[in-house]
Amino acid sequence: MKFFNSKALAIVGIAMLGGLLFTSFIKSSPNQNVEISYKNSVVSYYGSTSVTKADLVSQAKLIDIADRRFETKWVNKDPKGISEEYTRKGAVFMKPGKKPRLGRNEIEKEFSESVQVIDRVEFFQDELQFFGDMDVAFQRCHMLGYKNTSSSPVFEGSYVILWKKEKGDWLIEYDMFNADK
Repeated sequence: MKFFNSKALAIVGIAMLGGLLFTSFIKSSPNQNVEISYKNSVVSYYGSTSVTKADLVSQAKLIDIADRRFETKWVNKDPKGISEEYTRKGAVFMKPGKKPRLGRNEIEKEFSESVQVIDRVEFFQDELQFFGDMDVAFQRCHMLGYKNTSSSPVFEGSYVILWKKEKGDWLIEYDMFNADK
């Protein structure tokens, strides 16, 4: 019975492994990184899908529209409407000093209280990053809260949001903020 030469077997094994690695790099899509400036913020994409700057502008506008819709629902003291800006399943709202609110019903309860304390809010995007197939986004913003018709904010804060596209709409999956002052 003939035995294989261990040195030759090792060389063949290494060559096969090298070929596999080489092939996997050729087949995998390179990461695409695209960045633009939008309304005094940085908007970027990290992923393997081919994305244009026009794609980024288009999606950034949709999230901006969602932010303005949220502000309008706040002014109208519409906690149910605000809760509908969150995903149908898995939505989380986190506020300093309180346990997270899980799901739309709990989030509606939270905003039933919040809209009574602060009459209106303004959101200012600092950064927006898209991932995957442009169906997930991370947003970092700062916000101001006002009472009555005051021109000076009674609340200043920062927040981060994880947005998810659900049936074509950008909705909030995770929302966490803190008070800056």
